[in-house]
This record gives sequence, structure tokens and C-alpha cells, in this order.
Amino acid sequence: MENNNCSHKYSKSWYEAFDVEDTRYYGVFLSGREGTVSIEPKRYKETFGMSDEMKKVMEKRKGPLFHPAKKKILDYNVNFALHEFFGVKRDWNKIQKPLISRFLSEVKGTNHRIIDDDLFLTGIVDANEAAQNAQMRTLLSHEFAAIERRNLHVTLYSQFFHQLASQIDAILLQILTRNGYEGDKFNRNILYAFKGKNSENIRTLDGFAEYEKMYLIWNFIKHNSRSTFNALNSKFPELLEENDYTQGHFSWFLIKWTDELLDTVLDGIERFFKEYCRLVFGEDATEARWNSEEYFHSKVYEEIAGINDPLSLRFGFY
Repeated sequence: MENNNCSHKYSKSWYEAFDVEDTRYYGVFLSGREGTVSIEPKRYKETFGMSDEMKKVMEKRKGPLFHPAKKKILDYNVNFALHEFFGVKRDWNKIQKPLISRFLSEVKGTNHRIIDDDLFLTGIVDANEAAQNAQMRTLLSHEFAAIERRNLHVTLYSQFFHQLASQIDAILLQILTRNGYEGDKFNRNILYAFKGKNSENIRTLDGFAEYEKMYLIWNFIKHNSRSTFNALNSKFPELLEENDYTQGHFSWFLIKWTDELLDTVLDGIERFFKEYCRLVFGEDATEARWNSEEYFHSKVYEEIAGINDPLSLRFGFY
């Protein structure tokens, strides 16, 4: 670095002037009041290692230092989308799914005994009659519990699915808006045509089938119409309890709601987000995880903090 014309920017006096940790040992060079980050690959690799993919990207640099493509991690559309999406996915896996399972498990029938029969205890009926009554009451109780459990199952899954689809729609609109979309309406045609793309481009993307599955289910449970039933039945008939529908009937009772359905849709939409951002914005999801100044800045300061405070006593962690 001593022979580099720009080496004065990374001198010890510069770091002291701005009162920041000297990160040059790790191959991370800061400059300017905002701490613009540049990377010396060899030094960085010695401490943190380097994947083949990182090495390949860094080898395309001009000059001795690599300059990350973005300032912030969330400057990448794919990172922004996945950050928002993972909140939705975490909500399903950590909160909604366990709660639904618990609520459903608590809806159960009662096993009646002959000693629960007041008529038997008062001598009005004998033991055989009391046993028959207990058996009938037990059977009815379990049948009613099954109906209640089915109704609760459909209600909880459909409510969460409606929320899920609305959140996915919102994330997609945010992505378009942050990239210049100024319209006050949003539908799938706008998503398909953004940046000069079309539906044929989008429909071939990995994960689109799950995105379309979500959208068709959502439309059906929102509108309860014959057309939305037909649209879903034509593409995903395996999701429906029946192959016919009377318009206006409660549509959410016709969907085969399962954990597998939600898990499949969520996994597919994650892939769809990555592929959409690759196609429309030219972003690679793997590279976007690390090719930003914020990533390297955070990486080196985590390393320094681990050396200076290995037990995290500064923050009261034991």
C-alpha cells in the first residue's frame, strides 16, 4: 500500500482523526467521513476465508482494491424482498403453525361413563341402559368435536392464508415502488410488464407455479365466484375437495388446507423472489448476501469485537 497513490487515505492518522478502529490488517480499508469500504482480497481471505464465487467476482476489479457493488445490504432488491418475506415465513413456522396445531388438539369429544348418568344414579334406568346412553353420548360428542375441529381448521388456515397472500402482494409492490413505479394500482399484469418484461418471461421462473397457486387460492377465497373456482380448478384441481362449485358458497371449505400446502407455497415464493430479482434487476441472490460495504464493515467489526471482548461482557452477556 505504501506505493499506492491513494495510500494516504488509509493511513493511521486518518483512522485516528475519525476515531474508528484500524481495519487494514483484515484487508478492509475505510475512507471518507462515511467510511467508504474497499477490500484488499488477499488480506481479507487470510482472516475470513473466501468462497470461489467471491474470489471470481473480486478478480474482475480494477486496481488492487475491490469496491463492493452496493452501500447497504438492503440496497439489493432481492435482499429487501427476502428480509420482508422471512418475517412472514418465521411467523408461520414459529407462531401460527404451532398455535393452530395446539388449538385443534384442544377440540376433542368427551368419553361419557355410566356413573355420569343422573338417571342411572337415581335408579330410573339400569346399568345396561346407562351404558347404551353413555356410548351414544360419547359417539355424538366425538362427532360434534370433529365438526367443530373441521370448522376451526378451515377458519384458521384460510385466515392466515389471506394474510399471507396480502403480505406477499405488499412486498412485491414495495419492490416495484422503490424501483420507480408510481402507479396507484397494482395487479399481476403490472408485475409481469415491469422493466419491459412480459408474462411469458415471468411464468417460466422457478417458483412461479407456487406463486400462482397462492394467487388463485387467494382470489377464490376472496370472491367466492364461479370464475375464480374455475381458474383454480383448471390449474390445481388437487387442492379442491370437490370438482364442482355453486357460486356464492363459502369457498374456503373447498380448499384442502394442510401444513404441506403452506410450506410448499412459502418455499416456492422464496425461489420466485430470487428469480424475479435476477431477471428484472440483474441481481444474483448469492452475491447479494455479501457484495455490499455494510457486509464487510459488519464482518470486520464483529471480528474486532470478538477479540476485544470475547465474553461479550461489555453488553452484559454471560
